[in-house]
Formats: sequence, C-alpha cells, structure tokens
Amino acid sequence: MQALPKSEPASAPRLTGVDPALFALHNGARYRTPADLRATPDPGLRFLVVGGCLAEPFPQVAAMMNKAFKGDFILLNNFDSFVDIPPEQAAQYDFQILHLPLRTILGNAYFGLPDDGTRHEEFLRHTQEYLARYLSNILKLNTEHKLLTFVLGFMVPQQNPLGRFQPRYDLRNIMHFIERLNMFLAAEVARHENAHFIDTDQVSGSVGKKTCQDDAVWSFTHGTTLSDGDHGHDLQRIQPPMPMKDHYSARWLEFFEALLHEVFAMHRTLRQQDTVKLVAVDLDDTLWRGVAAEGTLGLLEGWPMGLMETLLYLKKRGILLAIISKNDEQFILANWHSIVQGQIALTDFAIHKINFRSKVENLTEILREVNLRPQNAVMIDDHPVERAAMRAGLPGVRVLGRHLYYLKRILLWSPETQQPVLTQEAGRKTEMVHAQLERESARQTLSRQEFLQTLGLRVSLSVLHDTKDVHMSRAIELFNRTNQFNTTGERYTLEQCHQHFAAGRRLYVLQAEDRFTQYGLIGAAWVHQNCIHHLVLSCRALGLGIEDAFLAHIAHSLAREDATMMLGHLQPTDANIPCRQLYSRNGFIQMQDFPVLWSRPLALPLILPPHIALTVHGEKRVPVTGQRATGGKLSQDGPIRAQNNGSSLEPMGEATFDREQPYVAEPAR
Repeated sequence: MQALPKSEPASAPRLTGVDPALFALHNGARYRTPADLRATPDPGLRFLVVGGCLAEPFPQVAAMMNKAFKGDFILLNNFDSFVDIPPEQAAQYDFQILHLPLRTILGNAYFGLPDDGTRHEEFLRHTQEYLARYLSNILKLNTEHKLLTFVLGFMVPQQNPLGRFQPRYDLRNIMHFIERLNMFLAAEVARHENAHFIDTDQVSGSVGKKTCQDDAVWSFTHGTTLSDGDHGHDLQRIQPPMPMKDHYSARWLEFFEALLHEVFAMHRTLRQQDTVKLVAVDLDDTLWRGVAAEGTLGLLEGWPMGLMETLLYLKKRGILLAIISKNDEQFILANWHSIVQGQIALTDFAIHKINFRSKVENLTEILREVNLRPQNAVMIDDHPVERAAMRAGLPGVRVLGRHLYYLKRILLWSPETQQPVLTQEAGRKTEMVHAQLERESARQTLSRQEFLQTLGLRVSLSVLHDTKDVHMSRAIELFNRTNQFNTTGERYTLEQCHQHFAAGRRLYVLQAEDRFTQYGLIGAAWVHQNCIHHLVLSCRALGLGIEDAFLAHIAHSLAREDATMMLGHLQPTDANIPCRQLYSRNGFIQMQDFPVLWSRPLALPLILPPHIALTVHGEKRVPVTGQRATGGKLSQDGPIRAQNNGSSLEPMGEATFDREQPYVAEPAR
C-alpha cells in the first residue's frame, strides 16, 4: 500500500513565493545599496565623468535609472592635460566620477618582467609613482574647487594566469599586483579632501565577475566589462562568431547600474538624507527565535546572531539602540545573558521599554527622552499588527520585520545608516545618552537653579579657519544631522564649507562636559562679519543654557572687532521649534524688512550664564570692559580652573571665563 504524504501541522503557516518585484529589488543592481530605508527620493543630480572607456556609459545609464540625473563625459584615456573648466561650470556639478584606465597605468611592460620575480617590487613602485601623478592630474577640479569626487578602483582578474597551484599573494600574479595598486590608489585618494575611493572590484564581485568582467577574453590591462563593442571586426571570419551576449551570461548593464547606485548611495550618506539615528527592536521572534518567557527559545545560530552583531556595528556608527517589547521586564532582565548567550549586552542599548503598554506610546516616550523625531527612527517587529499600528501611530517611523532575511543587509548597507566619518562622539553616543538620562533624573529632584549649579557644566569654544581642522568632520556631521536646534535647516558639503572659508566666514565649534559625562563637540556656528548665519546645537545639550553662552561669546568677539550691531539668521523649518526663541529671549529684535534676520546692539550686555565655565581656544585674551552683572573678570594670567570631582579644565594659556563670574560683551568702541 502506498504511503500517504505527511500533512503539515495545522499550526504551520502556508508559505508562498516571494513577490517577484521584491525579489528583483533585493537581488538586482540594488543588492549592495538597499532602498528600504529611503524616505525621500534622490534629488536631480548633475555630475561629471572623466576617464576611459569603462566610464563612458555612465551618463546614459544614469539617465535610464532616473531622468533627473544629468551627466557629462570627458575622455581622458592617456596622460593628457586636464581640460580647462571655468569655475562657474565646475560649480554646477554635484560631484565627479573619475576612472583611471588600467592600460594607461600598467601598460604591457609587466608581462615582460623576469619570471624569478626580482623586478616586480621595483616595477610596482614605479607604477605607483605613475599612478600618483595621473591621479594628481585628473583631480584638478577637486584640488582647485574641492569638488566632491569619487575615484573608481580597478577590477581584479578572476584567476591567477600562472595557474591554480602558483602562489596567490605574489606580485607575479597579476591579480595580486592589481590588488596592491588598489590599496595604493585608495590611500592616495584618502589624502585629498572631499575625495572618496569606490571599490569597483567589490561591485563586480557582487554582480558576478563572470557576467561583467572582460579578463576571460581581452587583455588583463583592459580592465573593463564584457561587451559586443568590437563584434563587427570579427564578422569577416570563415565562421563568424555570435555576439558576446550569446556566449556568456552578460550582465554589464546591471554592473553599471550597481556601480552608479554605489556612487549615489555615498552621495546620500554625505548629504545625510533620511538619516537613521535610532533603531528599536522587539525581542521575541525578532531579536531571537521563539518566546523566552514561555521557554520556547530556538537556535541563536543564523539570523539572530547576525542581527545582534549588526546592532553592535550600528552602535559603533553612533546609532542609538532601543528595546520595545511586550514582555515581563523582571524576567528579561534577570535572564538576559543566558538568552542572548553573551552576544550583546543590555548596556549596548541606550534605553529599553519592556512592558505591556502600546509600542507606539513606548517609542513616542523614547523619542522624547532622547530628543529625536520619528523620521529618524526605525522599528523592527515580527508581528504584522504591531507594525501596522506603528505606521499608523507614528507615520514618520520606518518599520521593518516582515522579511527577516533582508534585515542585516538593509541595516548595514543602506546609505541612511552610514556616516562619512566615524567620530569619537559617534562611538560614545550610547554612553552619552545613558549620562543624559541620569542627568535628567537628577533634574527631577532639584529646582532648575539648584540643578544647574550642581551640574559642573564646562564649555570649550574654538574657531576653525579651514576644512583641514581636526574638528571639521564632526562639525559637518552636526550641521547635517541636527534638525531641532538648527536655525536654518541648511546642510553642507565639504566643498561648500571650503567656499565659506574662502569667502571669509569663521566656524565656531563648541564642546561640553558636566559631572555626568563628556559630550564632545555639540555646537557649531557659521559667522561672517557681524552676522551669525547658522547655529546648531545637539539635542543632548538642550535646556542647559549652552546656546546662550555661545551667543554671549560671539557677541564679545564681534564687539572686540569694532562691530556695533550683531545679526542672527533664523529660518523656521518643520522641525526647529526648540530654537525659534533663541534670539528673542536674548534681546534681539526681528527686522521688519528682513524677517529672517534678528538684530541686537552690541552696546547692550550679553551675560554668560553663571553656571557655565567657558574656555576659549585660539583667540587672544582681551580685557573685557563695561559693567558686569556679578562683578566678575576675565582671567589674564591663565585659566580659572573649574573644579569638578577633582578634575580641572585645561589647557593652560587659553582665555577662560569663570562660571561663577559671567562676562558681558565689550561695548562697541
């Protein structure tokens, strides 16, 4: 008797195939650059492409991808002099893509080197020198105008032509020789401001080297994609070949799209579009398999461990982690280590809400506590009802969890979760939030005056004069990521910052610490002549009077420069409600003819809040004249050290204003 097929358990869900459109989105040209966290579309982009034949299709392919993308191409196949492009034309481009033809760099001499390998190191050095000169030549627009630049690396051949048994990491293997050229090129590009290396070889590997690279047919030095561009030259053979696409599964169009998506993704990250600042996760069947409290935990191996390590990488990038789970808090806290088997610590999460309240309410509370908007948050939950409730209750939140096998790629590879530079502030953000929550808890037990007096708040202020300053990356990050205390909402590229400095603007930056923690660089302001064009302050510093101290010192500096009036630019945005009273509460008057400008006579004193110790770096110590609210004075003999649990405010030799003796701006002379 034939055995009947076993039926599925009644509780097992009926599985259906993955939607073809979803499959294509996660397996095609966007595989490396997921779009799941994208909230706003790419703006119209204008870019320049310079280089050899590999780069020539980029403008056409980009236009196929998005009609708003406009590219121009300049052929530079040999060591030609770079064409002269007027500054006004260069300013029209959002960025440029540079391709250095491998044939021009390497030539054919490599293949005539001795077989014993005695000349290969020397030849590599000569090739690197030539590569550096070529790169310097082709980077003209970046050097002169700081134009954002993406430099394409070389594609590495697929196999060692000497054979499978020969040494892999030997310069006689053309694969390794080109790998060494890529390492050198990446290092050279990193030496230039506003220039970034594109790992072209990784992109070809993701698409499939056999489907896009030409090294199985053409010269190793050609270093480009399979195509039928020269098929016409072979039609006179006795037996003409079929086109290349009939011999190989050619996917060169996908390769070009993937490479451009890589560039556009990096551009989104640099512009900080749709930035993710917080990722909240459910626990059962989201962070781990099964329900912990019911004793149905499954294997941690597989996607749960992948998700946990992903969260740790997000934390290193400065993204806050949170837990929102309908669960027994005491059980979870008591059994956390055994549940996750030490893969991730509870302290790696900035905050957790483990209770049976609405998850929308919990996330709303978290966002309020860390001063973030729903638009900067991602929620991951396995339950479709909870996901729907989150989308309805907090429409700006991006919600994931339906497709758990995509989670790691989406969270790690999306441009919205990445940073151009990993600053010290980013690495310490979770610690800072823990301190902020402790600080807010202390605030609840004291009056405002008592709280501020016991805070031990110390502020350090510096002035930047060019984009090479060590604080520049963090300052740009602050302008581009801050939404609430942001007086204009404007974003910046490094190129724009370079132009601001060239136009005579100064960039004030501000660092702070209190008895709870060091907060790092949390404030920045562009100042030109007597006007504060743009001021931002991290949400971690709101409500402490730091912005008032910032204004007081800028006013003091302007008064020393014989200015009689101080201006501030304030452009309301959807998110900057917390900063709209900045100027009015500090005695500025809105100008009737120009309502975005606020003015204040410098003859009127601006008082430094008495609970703040302010140290100024990089400015001359000038005596402060005029009546002081508390009779304090500016130290002329070195800093007045603000004691705090045994620590002192350094360094020596800088102008310091005692937090208990506030200064006022020097009256205009």
